[in-house]
Amino acid sequence: KTGKIRTIAGTGTAGFSGDGGPAIKAQMKSPHSIALDDRQGLYVADIGNHRIRRIDLQTGTITTIAGNEKRQLPQDGQRAEGNPIRGPRALCYRDQTLWIALREGHSVWRLDLSSGTLHHVAGSGIKGFAGDNGAPEKAQFNGPKGIALGPQGNVYVVDTENQAIRKIDLQNKRITTVAGQGPSYRGGKGDNGPATQAELARPHGICVNSRGEII
Repeated sequence: KTGKIRTIAGTGTAGFSGDGGPAIKAQMKSPHSIALDDRQGLYVADIGNHRIRRIDLQTGTITTIAGNEKRQLPQDGQRAEGNPIRGPRALCYRDQTLWIALREGHSVWRLDLSSGTLHHVAGSGIKGFAGDNGAPEKAQFNGPKGIALGPQGNVYVVDTENQAIRKIDLQNKRITTVAGQGPSYRGGKGDNGPATQAELARPHGICVNSRGEII
């Protein structure tokens, strides 16, 4: 409305500090993805600190809701606050659930914001490109850097270093590649043909519109 820009979080100096206080005085380290909820909350993937932080946009206070100083994968069903989460890179919010792609953790998780617990969605945590048409939890990713939800509740993941977009069908518990051919096919070929025969070059962001089109 005003055309003015202002900083709402971070001092501009890399580090970790400020929890429980003003976000404007807090330190973060290489933050990447952000997501808004419907309760005046802004979530930040503070990837350099291996944490997820929440900024209350009404009070201006920042808190850590997931992660600690340890760089290791979480356990399914564990409480997010105070426990490790490895390399949270991309976030997506819907209906009191935060969907998370872990870059170093090569996996996808969901955080139930009502209970504060983390749940394993996909990816074994081992770097690779495998698992299509099988159980999502056993699939392999390589440095995923984007995540989005489709209109039917499917989860789409940017499998960056595999040059692919993967789809997680939550209802049928199945993962497939919907764009790209895999890590050996980095490039820009394939326009006007099947997406699964196209090349991609380290895709990062993703958006899925109301018609289910991936952008």
